Amino acid sequence: MGSATAVAYNVLDQADAAGQAAPAAIAARLRGEILRGSIPAGERMRQDAVANRFGVSQNTAREAFKLLEADGLLHSEPRRGATVAPLSGTEAWEITELRSLLEVQALEWALPNLDKSTLDAADAVLLRLDADGTVDEVISLNASFHRLLYGPARRERTLALIETLRLNFERYLRLTWQETGHLAQSQREHRLILAACRDGDRRKATALLRRHIRETGRLLVERIERLHGGTSVEAKPSSL
Repeated sequence: MGSATAVAYNVLDQADAAGQAAPAAIAARLRGEILRGSIPAGERMRQDAVANRFGVSQNTAREAFKLLEADGLLHSEPRRGATVAPLSGTEAWEITELRSLLEVQALEWALPNLDKSTLDAADAVLLRLDADGTVDEVISLNASFHRLLYGPARRERTLALIETLRLNFERYLRLTWQETGHLAQSQREHRLILAACRDGDRRKATALLRRHIRETGRLLVERIERLHGGTSVEAKPSSL
């Protein structure tokens, strides 16, 4: 059995075992490849090629593409097909601004409900992050830390929007940790945010989170513009 066929069966078998629809399983596989750069920004993706790869119909491949479009990872144009969304400083800063609005609001809602066990769990995640594992591990743990802080907000629509933005931001985030050594600075900021949450200091916690998000965004914009050029974007972190 060829490796491509083995991958196709593996993805669909896992989906079947988990009760997951084939389009969602294929989208999840492609999403991971896009986020890790295996399918680079700007690359054209053909439905027939994806259908052949996974041994499914073009209708199934089309539904998978729609899921990736909803994530903001694919752009489709009539008669031109689909391409992987490009990385741009403008988009990185737009996502940063949206994150700084939504995540700060989520934390503000969550603070009255944050209990010791949740804060201790967030602290444990930071200890694991200190180990500085693979980029995949770092990004997963970073997301877990933030989810723990926002989860008690109990605002499902807001939390879903935050997850979508974080998914789009992940490709950019990889540039930060892979190329700029940002983890140490991020960890210092995480601990300051967590300490303010333990103190119940709403104003300080939200200000620290806003600055954390915007500073990460600023570093990303600078990195992207050095790598690829592009439109200049003003990206200054807000002050406390």
